[in-house]
Amino acid sequence: MKKMATWEQEEAKGPALTGRRAYAWAAILVGLALALRLALDSLWKESLPFGFFFLVSIVVSQLMETGPSVFAIVAGFVLGDWFFIVPRHHFLISSPVERFNASLYLAISFGILFFTQRTRQAQSRERAASAAAARLAAIIGSSDDAIVGRSLEGKIVSWNAGASKLYGYTEAEAMGQPMTFLLAPEAGSEVASLLERVAQGEHIRHFETTRERKDGGLVEVSLSISPVLNSAGQIVGTSTIGRDISERRRAERERECLLDDLQKVLGQVKTLSGLLPICAHCKKIRDDKGYWNQIELYIRQHSSASFTHSICPDCAARHYGPFLTEKPQVAR
Repeated sequence: MKKMATWEQEEAKGPALTGRRAYAWAAILVGLALALRLALDSLWKESLPFGFFFLVSIVVSQLMETGPSVFAIVAGFVLGDWFFIVPRHHFLISSPVERFNASLYLAISFGILFFTQRTRQAQSRERAASAAAARLAAIIGSSDDAIVGRSLEGKIVSWNAGASKLYGYTEAEAMGQPMTFLLAPEAGSEVASLLERVAQGEHIRHFETTRERKDGGLVEVSLSISPVLNSAGQIVGTSTIGRDISERRRAERERECLLDDLQKVLGQVKTLSGLLPICAHCKKIRDDKGYWNQIELYIRQHSSASFTHSICPDCAARHYGPFLTEKPQVAR
C-alpha cells in the first residue's frame, strides 16, 4: 500500500500551487512588485517599468499553473504601463522605446511560460514512465511465475524471484546465461524453433514442456513467450513466463491411471442382456452354440453370480410331503 501511494504521488507531481490558492499568491506577488516599484519611483522614475513584474512572471511561471502565470504577466504589463510609462495613468504608449520594452517584456514572459510548461509536461511524462516502470518491476518481482527476459543475442537479461524459486538459480547465476542452460535432455532443439517464431512477432502461449532445475531435477512448466518491442515497434528481445504445472500433470496422470483401472474392471464384469431361449418345462437355457444348459450353470458362466442349492416351501411340500408330515417315533 505504501509503494502504491508513492507511485500515485509521483504521477500527481505538478505545479507547487494550483487553483484559487495559486491565483491569490499571484495577486500578492504582483502587489508586492507594484509596491516596491512605487517605493523606488523617486529613484528610477521612467526606468525599468516592468522590472519587478518580469521577476514575478518568472517566479509564478515556475511555481504555478498556466492560468495564474498568464494573470501575473498581464497584470504586470497593465500596472507597469499605467503607473510607470509616460504619459502616466494612461494606457497609450507613445514612445517607440517603451513600446519595444513592453513587447520584449510580453515576449520573454510568455516564452519563459511556454518552455516552463513544456519542461513540466516532459518531466510529468518521465515521472509517469518511471512510476509505471517501478510498478511493473514490483509486479514482476512479486509474481510467483518465472518471468525471464532474453536479449536478441539469446542471453538472459532479467530474472525475477519466481524464476529463482522455480529453477533454483539465483539472479546472479542466471544473468548472461543462454536460455538453453535450462533445457532438459529430452527437450532437444525446441527453444530454437520457438524463438525463431517469436522473432517473427508471434506469441507462444501455454507451451508445455520440461525444464531442468539447478539440482538436476526436472520440472514440468507451461511457457508463454512474447516478443519485447521498443518505442519504434522493433523487436529487441523476448519475455518468457513459466508456470509450474507439475502438480496438475501429476493429478492428470493419476486420473488417467484410475480410468484405465476402471475400464479394466468393467471389462471383467459379465452381464446378461437380450432374449434368452429357455425351456418352458425343465427351464434349461440354450447357449450361442445350441447346447441346453442348466439355468444356474448358464448364469454362472455369463455373470459374476454363483448359486447355493436349497428347496422352497412349495417344492418341499410337493416332493417331500410324506416325510414332513410323518410323526417322529418316540423310543421306549
